[in-house]
Amino acid sequence: MSTCYSCNSELPAGVRWCPICHTNAINPQFGRIASPSRRLGAYILDYMLVGIVALIASSLGEPAVMGILFIAYAIFALVLFARGTTPGKMLLGLHVAKENGEKAGFFIMLVREVIGKALSLIAFGLGFLWIILDKENQGWHDKLMSTYVVRG
Repeated sequence: MSTCYSCNSELPAGVRWCPICHTNAINPQFGRIASPSRRLGAYILDYMLVGIVALIASSLGEPAVMGILFIAYAIFALVLFARGTTPGKMLLGLHVAKENGEKAGFFIMLVREVIGKALSLIAFGLGFLWIILDKENQGWHDKLMSTYVVRG
């Protein structure tokens, strides 16, 4: 048996994450698995930020300015996708990582956020509830793309 780099607890054979502190058992630099509540907070922040942009854009009243504001926000979000995060995750210090520890790239983030989250939602949100039930806090969209949401 090996021990966790972070909390020194004994690790069962073949585990990827410490069951005590949720640090990556193979490489502690990878970070810790984000808690379901922190992930929910990031998800809510993502939608709140879109709402704030919409509120500001609608208060301006000028359609051209509204369009420019939405395009600017979309570009900002897409740049963050290329860095393996979303605006809400960035604010909470989270990012999406692949199984090998690298940050998820643009294509993985795009498929995960658009197609994967749609699949997680379509079955009465069960794909999102799965985050609470899964020992590695992965939702269906994470399992689809072999990703983890980590902090650090």
